[in-house]
Amino acid sequence: MATKHCPLCGENTLVDMQGEFRMDPPPNIPGGVIIIPDASWLHCRSCGEDILSHELDTVIGQERYRRLGLLAPEDIRGVREKTGLSAVDMSHLLGVGEKTYTRWENGRSLQTKASDTLIRLIDRNAEMFAIVDAEREPGRDALIGRYFTELEELKGSNRLAMAAHGADMSTEGLEAVRKSLGVLRKDRVLPS
Repeated sequence: MATKHCPLCGENTLVDMQGEFRMDPPPNIPGGVIIIPDASWLHCRSCGEDILSHELDTVIGQERYRRLGLLAPEDIRGVREKTGLSAVDMSHLLGVGEKTYTRWENGRSLQTKASDTLIRLIDRNAEMFAIVDAEREPGRDALIGRYFTELEELKGSNRLAMAAHGADMSTEGLEAVRKSLGVLRKDRVLPS
């Protein structure tokens, strides 16, 4: 069996290994020993270190995400791409730093379960996050109040505003909108 130079200890005792790779994960990863059948890696007979191939490291990483119940980096990137957001926009929406979010997408760090849950919710209902984000906007209530106060003026002088706010709407449709606005005001989502 040919040996190679070990980059860790400097000895010429690194050998190719094939077969079942076993690894004790850290205590935060449940499920006991990780076993990967039909694996290839390098093992140093002097220092005892294993040097993993990119493929083996990828398989172990996928198992780690599976055991923790977290989205894998490619799934996180898929959610972002599906919503059409940039990584910067996604990080802002999640309330984390841009570098932190990028590390999750690149697999360099694990997201928390709370962040993982938010990403899954964005995947299911991205519009709701935009609504919640808009609700946080300072001065939102004053803006909405001004909008409704000025609505009558706009309807009288602007044909586009008239069309957008019921001039061409059926009576039933207009009543449904008024009823919805009344409910929103009653629930204090809109100012009186």
